[in-house]
Amino acid sequence: MKIKKKLLIGFSLILALFIGITSLGYERLNKMNQSMDHFYDNRFEKMRVAFEIRGEVNASARVIDSIVLGDQEPISGVDEITTRLKNAAKQYKSLSSIDLEPSEQEVVSGIISSSEGYGKSLKSFISFVNQGDVGAARKLYTDTLRHEQSLVIESLGGLVDFQETALKQEMNSSKKMYKRSVQLVAILTLIGLLLGLGIVLWVFPSITKGLNLLSRMADRFGKGRLRGFSHFEIKSTDELGDLAKVFKKIALDLQAKNEREAILSGIQQRQGRIDAQIARVTELLQEGSDVKLVAQSFISEFAPVLGASYGLLYLTDPNSSGRRRLELSGTYAVIEENEDIESSPTCIFPGEGLLGQSFRDAKPIILNEVPEGYVRISSGLGETCPSSLIIQPILHENTVLGIVELASISEFNSENIELLERLCEKLGTIVNNIHSRRRVEELLRESQAMTEELQAQSEELICQQEELRETNDKLEGQRNDLKNSELQLQQQQEMLEHTNRELTVKTISLEEYVDRMEQQNSQIAKANSELERQSLQLAMTSKYKSEFLANMSHELRTPLNSLLILSEFLAENKEGNLTDKQREYMRTIHYSGNDLLKMIDEILDLSKVDAGKMDIHPEWMVLNDVSTFLDHMYAPMASQKSLSLSIESEADIPNVIWTDGHRLKQILRNLMSNAIKFTDAGSITLTMRRPSAEEQKSDKWQKDVPYIAFSVRDSGIGIPPEKNELIFEAFHQADGTTSRKYGGTGLGLTISRELARLLGGWIHLETEVGKGSVFTLVLPERIQENANHLEDTIEPFRSDWAAVASDDVNVTAVPDAEEGFTKLQEEHYDCIVLDSNLPEDKRKLLNKPHHKDAAFENKKILLVDDDVRNVFALSSVLEHRQMTVIFAENGKEALSKLAEESDIDLVLMDIMMPEMDGYEAMIRIRDNADWKNLPIIALTAKAMKDDRSKCIEAGASDYITKPINTDQLLSLMRVWLYQ
Repeated sequence: MKIKKKLLIGFSLILALFIGITSLGYERLNKMNQSMDHFYDNRFEKMRVAFEIRGEVNASARVIDSIVLGDQEPISGVDEITTRLKNAAKQYKSLSSIDLEPSEQEVVSGIISSSEGYGKSLKSFISFVNQGDVGAARKLYTDTLRHEQSLVIESLGGLVDFQETALKQEMNSSKKMYKRSVQLVAILTLIGLLLGLGIVLWVFPSITKGLNLLSRMADRFGKGRLRGFSHFEIKSTDELGDLAKVFKKIALDLQAKNEREAILSGIQQRQGRIDAQIARVTELLQEGSDVKLVAQSFISEFAPVLGASYGLLYLTDPNSSGRRRLELSGTYAVIEENEDIESSPTCIFPGEGLLGQSFRDAKPIILNEVPEGYVRISSGLGETCPSSLIIQPILHENTVLGIVELASISEFNSENIELLERLCEKLGTIVNNIHSRRRVEELLRESQAMTEELQAQSEELICQQEELRETNDKLEGQRNDLKNSELQLQQQQEMLEHTNRELTVKTISLEEYVDRMEQQNSQIAKANSELERQSLQLAMTSKYKSEFLANMSHELRTPLNSLLILSEFLAENKEGNLTDKQREYMRTIHYSGNDLLKMIDEILDLSKVDAGKMDIHPEWMVLNDVSTFLDHMYAPMASQKSLSLSIESEADIPNVIWTDGHRLKQILRNLMSNAIKFTDAGSITLTMRRPSAEEQKSDKWQKDVPYIAFSVRDSGIGIPPEKNELIFEAFHQADGTTSRKYGGTGLGLTISRELARLLGGWIHLETEVGKGSVFTLVLPERIQENANHLEDTIEPFRSDWAAVASDDVNVTAVPDAEEGFTKLQEEHYDCIVLDSNLPEDKRKLLNKPHHKDAAFENKKILLVDDDVRNVFALSSVLEHRQMTVIFAENGKEALSKLAEESDIDLVLMDIMMPEMDGYEAMIRIRDNADWKNLPIIALTAKAMKDDRSKCIEAGASDYITKPINTDQLLSLMRVWLYQ
């Protein structure tokens, strides 16, 4: 039975009992009230009237006594007696109006009868007094009036006695009724208590059991012991039982979720390790040109990674004629002096043994129980037999290019098997590229050989023609000498002429063939020359463009550097000499400078896209993180414009996708920023879903690839149909009015479309003027890592701190708190990151205060820059932090300053300077042994791709781009000054 029903029944019984007690009490109190009303309205009223009448009579008697005795004037005494009599008459009337019992009626009748006689005598007394006959009046008083007065008073006293007796009787009756009421209420109260106790004993056990069960569940839940919830048997059918069932379901669901997350984390870690090794194989083998060297490098590098203790690698020879075969190209842990090398064949044909069978079927073979004596794994200490064997074909476009055979003393796990498969795929691509490159080289050599052969044949034909001409000359000379034999030799002459004609025709044909070959060679040479010229021109154009952008970046960033540094410095107002309005002006200048810097970065991004040098770094991207990132960034902006912002995701999309998260966020930021910019009222919605059939109409769409769509819908101004393509062009918007009203460079959509293409996707547009637009970014769930547009190999993920370390952040990791405390005593750190599982006492050990500007005090800095604006801005910031700054306008002057000032702690080196630039200056500084360890931070305004590597190679300790972020520069200086 439900607790609710039990409580309802119990409380209903208690309520009924309470109603009964209340009704009884009300009935008893009502009777007592009626009795009290009867006491007051009847008994007390009658006694009051009797006392009032008796009082008037007694007062009249005193006046009469005074008149009789002569103590009072008769006239005034008569008036007072008359007044008393009138008052008594009124009281008699009120007594007659009260309900009287039969016994009371007799007493009242006696009072009235005696009062009537007393009244008559009193009137006679008054008459005598009024007549002045006091003696008659005194006689009447003595003979009659006194006696009648006593009778009246006695009759009134009898009424009072009667009422007192009745009051005592009614009081006794009321007391008995009160005692009975108290006894009945006590009995009913006791029954109620017993009933309540019974209800408690009936209801509380089920509640207690349910709460105990919930307590045990909560204890297990708090300790994370979720697996034990499946052993809880819930028999109760009440509300607590239902709650326990829900609690159990939540715990089991949470356990399942934790297991799924653990599996996903394992998959991600496993994928990270595999991707790191894949990147390693590309990095290791990308420069190789000898197939056997590549094969040996591959087997030597990755056999231990895969847990193998013995390995062979066979490759096919594309140049071999006849039947395809495998040739031994690489070995691992095979000793030349050992007889095992003889048991490993150097050549294998399809179908011969397990290697040949894998070669024929293009399928891997795995043996987990290798018989003893199959092969020996040996070292300097001993030898043993492997327990597992794996044979993996090396494929490229379903063609077997080789076979890898590995043996291990333990079984290969699934991760190693998958890694071997991926590594073989990558090796197949590399081997195929090497073969293709060799084939191209061979074809080129053959083409050159054929050209040389044709030239030799042409020269030989020319020599033969010369010989024929000489022969004809000789025959012509002998013609005069052989006239006699002309008839005999005529036939021979004709035959010679015929042969000569044939040779002439052949010679002409060969000459024409040679001419055609020479023309073709000339055309090929011209085409090659034109291609080389165009390639050189394109390279020069790209170089000039890069140089132009670099110089433009330098010229813009140099003044922007001092503007941002000084505006930020003044906005901080550490001297406290600026008003709030002036600080607001400085912040406005700083924000405007940042906007200009953003425009410069967009132009540089566009140039990288055009040059095909945009880097893509795929990673597992959690879509919920994207939603949270965009909501935090744009919710305040939408709220400021009173726009409704919502971010939705449909149920059929994955939780994570494999893509470049940074570039994905860059595209979505551009789309969301445009939506908010061009929407004055209404709403903006970002929806993550599957693309529609209309959105899949693209030349990049692939049939078997799953895609996901990021749709940004706004209720803004919309775009005319004829402008749909124009807005994706660089520096273009819908029209000039839009540009003037809303601002912007017109580069956002251009860069977004190119980034979408690099990620294997596209942007679809639906719009209507006045109603809004829908920009839909369609991306594959997994980017193709071997796409042609990827310029650089994805850098492997080396450690958990790779995401933290950057150009201006150095990370030092220690295994425990003691070593961390030692490091803190040796060096200064700007931030400490603690493991959440570190004990509290260990945390307190590391919780030591550090003054972040202590590293700057009394330090001498050499600032090398030819721009006085930068010198002024940077020196203001540095001197404000108790540093001494000395200046140099170029590298040559910097060398002089270093020679003069021996106590310089750090050098800030600009790159582009007259006379001697920063690169040459840093090289000369490093050539001097006294300055070899002097920290040098390079300052450059170009911000191009290879600037950092050039600076580091020249001798810079670190690198930062202009316009300089003050906090970033101080952080770098703090690191190097502590070192």
